[in-house]
Amino acid sequence: MLKKQETANTGRASRPFLVLSMTIAAIVLTACTKKQAQELGPDPDGGDEPVTVTNVSYNNFAKALLEAKCSSCHAPGRGASAKWTFSGYSSVKDNSAKINNAVLVIKSMPIGGSLTAKEIELLDAWIKRNTPEN
Repeated sequence: MLKKQETANTGRASRPFLVLSMTIAAIVLTACTKKQAQELGPDPDGGDEPVTVTNVSYNNFAKALLEAKCSSCHAPGRGASAKWTFSGYSSVKDNSAKINNAVLVIKSMPIGGSLTAKEIELLDAWIKRNTPEN
């Protein structure tokens, strides 16, 4: 009889843990990443206007894209910094032809990753607009 009661109590004690675990799992699986929130959200500079091919700029799109997709290899002191070093707008502006060729023409970058169709469209538009900063 004692053994039966211990088993019943153990089952009750683990039920809240199971419910909590399932709730956390559901939240984690349905939550969006920071990157997804940036892509879906408004202009990071505080404007409510969505980024389009007609208003794309370094500050509202390219900076975040390059930080997310390029800086892990092309930051100062990193392995690919000999080919190009991402160190802000000037470095991007001065190397926009090289970036265009590697990312949009040859499609050899980013290594180990890819760009979405929207990212490609906006990057192409930004370069065609002569890489405006704002």
